Amino acid sequence: MKIAIVDDEKIYTDKIAYLCHDFETQNGASIETSCFVSGKAFLDSFQAGVYQVVFMDIIMEGINGIETAHRLREKDHDCFLVFLTSTGDFMPEAFSFHAYDYIVKPFTRQRVFQLLLDVKKHLPELPPYIEIISNRQSISLLLSDIISVISNAHYLNIHTKDGRDFRSRMTLGTFLHLTKNAPCFLSVNRGILVNADYVDTIDKKSCIMTDGTSFPIRVRDSKKIKTDLLQYHFAILRERQLHRYI
Repeated sequence: MKIAIVDDEKIYTDKIAYLCHDFETQNGASIETSCFVSGKAFLDSFQAGVYQVVFMDIIMEGINGIETAHRLREKDHDCFLVFLTSTGDFMPEAFSFHAYDYIVKPFTRQRVFQLLLDVKKHLPELPPYIEIISNRQSISLLLSDIISVISNAHYLNIHTKDGRDFRSRMTLGTFLHLTKNAPCFLSVNRGILVNADYVDTIDKKSCIMTDGTSFPIRVRDSKKIKTDLLQYHFAILRERQLHRYI
């Protein structure tokens, strides 16, 4: 959940950000906050689809919250807009921009937590992903986008379906822990994991991926690797059958 906090009083941006991360710890949610000291600063960097939630102060110097919300809605109709206010005078106008809720200052931990719980229920469940550090940047990768993971000294080379390669300092054990031991990742050789969804064929000596990449496999374990691959695909088919009858 990416959250923008727009308020020209730092005491409130800091408090909302603190409560959001407290909520993250208490509820196992993944939350990233960005704070803006003015409507202009927010609009200058805003892109549609980036934030799921926007906390917007109504009374601000320069571009006030009502005008900022108006410009926001010209680009993004889907984010949850939550107004921060010390008075109810502007609420009829504020809700004309399809606000989800409003919070009256000074607000409590319980009020913010309840709002975030309500928002969380309405957000679609994110597909499984991991966050890695590559080139000193934090990068989110969907597990379904990862084709292979190769261990190289103290680093992993992670290759994705769009042809990108990421180098991250971690072990294969740490990677699997981050994925919660996702069954799609098969160990075909020492230091080599492949995503079963992208395996084309396996013979006695190699594992060939759908993008043409080939990896050597443990010859003595070739039969087991084939069996693990078949069992993985069978489990997927069985799950689809179950969902069809539910």
